[in-house]
Amino acid sequence: MSHELLLLSKRKSFTGKLLPYLYQIVLSPMIMSDMEDRTMFIRHEMDTIVDHLLFHAQKSPHKTAFIILEDSQELEKRISYQELKTKVEALAVYLYDKQLPGKRVLLVYQGVSDFIISFLACQYAGVIPVPVSYIRGGRQFGRLMNVMNDARVSAILCTHETVVYLEKELHNFLHVNEIIVISTDNITGVYKGKESKRPSGNGIALIQYTSGSTDQPKGVVITHENLISNQLLIRNVFGCTSHSVILSWLPFHHDMGLIGNLLHTIYIGCTCVLMPPFSFMQTPGKWLKAISGYKVTHSGGPNFAYDLCVEKVPEEELGQLDLSSWKTAYNGSEPVHYDTIQRFSDYYKRCGFNISAFYPCYGLAEATLLVAGVKKASVPDVVHIRKEPAADGTISIAEPYSIGSQAVVSCGAVAEGVSLKIISAGNQKECGELEEGEICIAGTGVTSGYWNRSNDDVFYEHGDQLFLRTGDLGFVYKGELFVHGRLKEMLNVRGQNIYPYDIERMVASLDTAIEENGVAVFCNDASDEEVVLVAEIRRTAIKDLDTARIIMQIDQSVTGLSGILLSDVVLVKPLGILRTTSGKLQRLRCRDNYQQRQLSVIASKRSLSSGKLQIERDPRLLKEVLHERSPITVYAYLTDLIRTYHVLATPAEIQEGLSLTALGIDSLRATELVNIINNELHINIDVSRVFQDNTLLSLSHTIGQLLWLKNEHISGEEIII
Repeated sequence: MSHELLLLSKRKSFTGKLLPYLYQIVLSPMIMSDMEDRTMFIRHEMDTIVDHLLFHAQKSPHKTAFIILEDSQELEKRISYQELKTKVEALAVYLYDKQLPGKRVLLVYQGVSDFIISFLACQYAGVIPVPVSYIRGGRQFGRLMNVMNDARVSAILCTHETVVYLEKELHNFLHVNEIIVISTDNITGVYKGKESKRPSGNGIALIQYTSGSTDQPKGVVITHENLISNQLLIRNVFGCTSHSVILSWLPFHHDMGLIGNLLHTIYIGCTCVLMPPFSFMQTPGKWLKAISGYKVTHSGGPNFAYDLCVEKVPEEELGQLDLSSWKTAYNGSEPVHYDTIQRFSDYYKRCGFNISAFYPCYGLAEATLLVAGVKKASVPDVVHIRKEPAADGTISIAEPYSIGSQAVVSCGAVAEGVSLKIISAGNQKECGELEEGEICIAGTGVTSGYWNRSNDDVFYEHGDQLFLRTGDLGFVYKGELFVHGRLKEMLNVRGQNIYPYDIERMVASLDTAIEENGVAVFCNDASDEEVVLVAEIRRTAIKDLDTARIIMQIDQSVTGLSGILLSDVVLVKPLGILRTTSGKLQRLRCRDNYQQRQLSVIASKRSLSSGKLQIERDPRLLKEVLHERSPITVYAYLTDLIRTYHVLATPAEIQEGLSLTALGIDSLRATELVNIINNELHINIDVSRVFQDNTLLSLSHTIGQLLWLKNEHISGEEIII
């Protein structure tokens, strides 16, 4: 009997109904190939992810757990299971000595290796980790302080460099709240060899703050039981074994990157290749090159990632790729589009990619991660339905490609161990097949609620079981789940329910000037009668853009598709719509920015007649900076670029001491900004360096240094700063 079966069969939460299924899993061919790694190691129940780390460190101490790629992908750092165990134990002893077990600590890291060690050390010592994204400027400190207040953290774990940064920016807040900031850089060297404490399987494993695509972030409480239960589901759905190679570019502090990649690697005992998210955002082809080079078997991301790979990777690079090892290409986190699957499969077929590798799936942080993704056929299932459901929520099947129909991709069958019901948003009754409603879930992987909040409205009670309300809309057909989107983002205009995704996808296809995954639709008032559309314009299209034509085309097309008369159509600069760290559009945040007039507007339907169009760049500055390279010229070039491409600001408002974040340039915008500078000046700025000191003056100095080095032709090689 495998350790998972031994563990789960003892739990009251798993009824006798599941035991036959569990025996079937254990004896299945996919698992049998890996059983010899596990079935004989049952000296203690493997209740935590740390138990799996200890197991693999004992069985395969020299096996590589993680391969961490630098941004250039020319350098890599490898860490074995034994090395990882040693570092984790050393830091766990330190945390125990600091009397932190049972307390919440914030994890703030830019580098993934430091994060992995700290996260696992918290698990080992019984400390509750609260992972957050790395702060990059003043605007993010507000969210960080809100999280710390909500979680009531006792400490922050980070690197020495971040300690200095945080103590400078948050000195008063940290002092008043008695929060200590701990540098974990060199602790392994000081505490190496000390006796470590044994991990416990009871209690909270982590608090996962949601990325906030539709609301304020909330802390999802994930227990060790939630975590291990969902890891088993992920393995059974995606078929990872100890021989698999996982690759992730996803943010490592959040559910898909953290639970689906980092922790699943340790649960399975395989190898994981990690690349910086910005490396993918800058050059999507690097993801595919890494898959090819490392013979990756499991990797994936949100739908937009596959679109970028078709859009940004030129045909001449395809001959360098071998994607035949890629057996599981999961697609989740946002609605999966049928045309994306087809285009990607067709484009990369010559590279050995098979459409059968696609695994559309559905999950969320409140379920720990995975809910559905079980494929019943080799090719992802798709059904064609009428674009709008009936008033009672009934979905009508349509003829493929007929007028008024749309293709909806199945997210697969619900994973065993998860109970799912579709509940009507109107009368709270359970829906039948082809009846749309809110997706509600229950199971041992589902959270018990949000930290430090009332959870009265979070669950739906059915019989003697509580089902978590996901806020997502969907329906079931032939035993498979189809997801339409978020309940809060549904448009209700004059009594008609309209999916924003249908409009967004249609508008994105109208003109090549419109960014394919850069359209957001939302209601601007409480009555839902005023509908606004925001569309990002591609960088290459801005100069010669006919704004009046594009706006009119969008306006007429939306009216023709849905009967909606848009109150405003807003064209914005690239990355003008806020996204979560995993790349999802934040429609409600976009609405807030629209209402507060904080969008980087090129032109709009409302202001078109008043002539409030885009600001033109000064063409002389680029020529001058390439010729003179003086600090004054470089600074003038940079401020002109920022003013015209990223924020609606006057030169007087752009001060040299301001951070890029204060100027409205978040991480994605900074990546775009660096790409423009690199292309125009023929230099190579490393994006990660921009975030270490992201003031306008610092970036100007970096550009000046690179231009000087380029002029000096040092060693005849490209230099990265």
